[in-house]
Amino acid sequence: MGSDPISCTFLTALIHAPECEVVGVVSQPDRERGRRLRVVPGPVKELALMHCVPVFTPEKVNSPESVEELARLKPDIIIVMAYGQILRSEILGMPPLGCVNLHVSILPRWRGASPVQYAIMAGDKTTGVTAMMMDKGMDTGDILDVACCDILPEDTTGSLSLQLSKLGSDLMIDVIRKLQYGTIKRLPQNNNEATYAPKIQKECCVIEWSHPAVEIERTIRALNPRPSCHTFLPEKTNAYGELEPGLLLKIMRASVETLPPRAKLPLPGTVLMMKRGPLIATGDGMALRLQEVMPEGKPKPMSGEAFSNGYQNRLKIGDTLFQGFSSLS
Repeated sequence: MGSDPISCTFLTALIHAPECEVVGVVSQPDRERGRRLRVVPGPVKELALMHCVPVFTPEKVNSPESVEELARLKPDIIIVMAYGQILRSEILGMPPLGCVNLHVSILPRWRGASPVQYAIMAGDKTTGVTAMMMDKGMDTGDILDVACCDILPEDTTGSLSLQLSKLGSDLMIDVIRKLQYGTIKRLPQNNNEATYAPKIQKECCVIEWSHPAVEIERTIRALNPRPSCHTFLPEKTNAYGELEPGLLLKIMRASVETLPPRAKLPLPGTVLMMKRGPLIATGDGMALRLQEVMPEGKPKPMSGEAFSNGYQNRLKIGDTLFQGFSSLS
């Protein structure tokens, strides 16, 4: 069971594992995507169909019809990776070897929907993949095994997820093998050590320039490649004297810089330099150099320096970027 692109690496490993027979795949229903809102299948469904594996895409996996459909497959084990729906007891008790979830954190740290993002935002030095025997709670089941890796200073959610998917695929096959032979040891989680990583909300994507530079830089990496952080350029008066709204600017990569001593700290969000990419003041007296951005309407990112050269009429030294939603309260 899986829906996110990261699930594809795990499904590929299962399909090619000699000790495994994939009898079916459960994924989320086809959704509208793209500017034209065309209904297209998700990446997991596309991969399954490519390998002639039966695919089920129920709106509600716990409905009587879906449970009956799953039961017909007679699975020995159900592997869950970023599926997006909670399984009830009828499904959890169905396979003899249980339902195993691969969660991309070292549980009980970062239970929830966005563990990779929160690990980066928190400045964690290490993370990993936990194989867990599922129960009725959210990421609360017994730990079967864990694989760990470092979080590098330049890691984004995209790069770290790729590393974790490879690490977790090997872990998954090893756990399945041990469950088959009855050699696995289950370790209950310590609920007192649990932290939570809820779904990223839209408000989190708007940069709050009053926050510390290091915190903003981590958030930019955590939300790269999606949903991505963004800010808004100042409003502009056009040739007709009309005020145009500020351009949305996605920020894909930035670096923290120290400002020289000065009598008065600049207002957070103030553009201090444009050479080599915009340098923006933050709330702790530091600054962020925008290294890679994507202006609204552009199909792909550009360097901060290229943006400075091409958008001189939209952003100048002394301008102030949108302060974030906290400034409106």
